[in-house]
Amino acid sequence: MNAPQISVDAQGNTVVSLSTPISEHCKSRARLLASLVNMVAAPGGFEQFSHFPDPMKRDILALMHSIVEEQLPGIEALEQHTAQSYYERGVNAAAEHYRKTDQPASIEMPQPLDYSQQR
Repeated sequence: MNAPQISVDAQGNTVVSLSTPISEHCKSRARLLASLVNMVAAPGGFEQFSHFPDPMKRDILALMHSIVEEQLPGIEALEQHTAQSYYERGVNAAAEHYRKTDQPASIEMPQPLDYSQQR
């Protein structure tokens, strides 16, 4: 874990943040979500979960919901980056293939067109 970074946002609020690699952050949030889901989905877990007090159930479900909401923009950005990356690879591969196979032997300069009116 790196040292905390202190900054001020546009509204003048102080923001303290810890720099962690995105992969580490996503892994820890995924582990937390998986453990919460496993707690409820395990054999007999739902029955045990249903015996929890209502505020505790709401807190657990709210935590699960907030983790998912937090991760959705990251997942969408990752999907977009992956799609863009594959698209660019495809374009580059097609351009390279075109350069290798359809390269003309000699490049001729196009003749200028005569735009004068003929009568």
